Amino acid sequence: MLDDPRGLKTPVAPSSARQGALDGVTLLRFAHAYESGGGMEQHLADLNRELCKRNRITIVQMQLTGDPSKLGEVVERTGSSTLIKVPLLVRQRPSGASSNGQGESGWAERTRSRLLDGVFRTEGLNAFFARTLLGWRNVPKRPGEPEDAALKAAELCSRHRFDLALLHATGGADASDILRVVKSHRIPVGAIHHFSNHRLSGVSLRQQLSQVDGIGGASLVGVPPYLRGNFYNLSDAVDTDFYSPSKAAAAGGNFGLPVLYAPARVTPEKGQADVLKIAALLKKRGLETAVVFAGRVDSSEFEKQLREYASSHGLGSNVHFLGQVNLETYRDWFTAATVMILPTYHHEGMPRTLIDSQAMHTPPVVYDIGGTREGLKHGETGFLVRLGDYEGAASSVESLLRDPHLKDRMGNAGRQFVLEQFSMSAFAARHERFYQDLLSKRKNSSPRN
Repeated sequence: MLDDPRGLKTPVAPSSARQGALDGVTLLRFAHAYESGGGMEQHLADLNRELCKRNRITIVQMQLTGDPSKLGEVVERTGSSTLIKVPLLVRQRPSGASSNGQGESGWAERTRSRLLDGVFRTEGLNAFFARTLLGWRNVPKRPGEPEDAALKAAELCSRHRFDLALLHATGGADASDILRVVKSHRIPVGAIHHFSNHRLSGVSLRQQLSQVDGIGGASLVGVPPYLRGNFYNLSDAVDTDFYSPSKAAAAGGNFGLPVLYAPARVTPEKGQADVLKIAALLKKRGLETAVVFAGRVDSSEFEKQLREYASSHGLGSNVHFLGQVNLETYRDWFTAATVMILPTYHHEGMPRTLIDSQAMHTPPVVYDIGGTREGLKHGETGFLVRLGDYEGAASSVESLLRDPHLKDRMGNAGRQFVLEQFSMSAFAARHERFYQDLLSKRKNSSPRN
């Protein structure tokens, strides 16, 4: 699954590495992640925990907070490893926008990206473009960026001897500021892209990635030509011991109806409006369902619109907003669901819910966007539907509702698929190999300050 089906010559990090490969290493991470509440947050929590178990390592993670009273560093220890969380203050979180600070591409941006892909196709040409044509340009600040990211990075570099820096958020002025600081300390730096690879064609990403020592991503779908010789598919993973039907308790709320489970931040780009359209279509076809939304509300106005739509289409009493839930509750609702539905318009890298769902024997129905196609086997473990085709999604959901045996077959196949492709040990090993390659860049750099 980690091989590119189109045969691109993309180096993929091996799925095996010895434990202790990063012993003694100190990492600096920067992420547009909060303490909890989203897929990025859980991704980093799982990754850090597994790396700390496998290595004697120190990880300093710069993350976000909207609460001025929670700016103190938090130190967590796992065995011989240490994780230090360093909050950065965000004064105003953008309503309805993703927490990574990168909005969806408009028509003009997509056109410009295609033009750049056609002209600056190689790593060398892109480096020339970034150095000569973009050398004057400051990457613009975006909504939701933290305050004083550069000052905090400089202060951390004065206290810790970092071996490697990893940017999990790129494309904004904060990433450029941190990149400038770590490069001034001659620290090797890698970028890890968690979203759709089409974004890597943008001007700001090209400008920043020309300065890093390596790029990793969540899938191989749509890697721009200029990165095809220097892109590592890190994919994603799930703790299959935790995400196991045998560990789940009965979820609250016995509705007496098939449940469509839609776990995602409540924001237009995640497609909750299409979930309700699907439920309305199913009702017209004689299939009444309960819809369960689980996730923090990023747009209260959008939630209001969803409730109004549900009420006007006779769905009101069957639509439930759980809000942000803890990990156990999030997991347990998969056992109550007939299908997990993710009609997302967000340019996903590898949605965690897609993998979690299959680990829990719950078939997913998801739009084909970003890297979602690498996260399931269409027709075997779930259904991949053309972007925006909510009628097609409704038909896929209907087939699962009307045929319990199909649901069981897909559920069993999905669990096996996750066990084979998305184990935590293989995931950590891919990251370890990627980090080792980045660390080797030190041999060609001058001693750090």
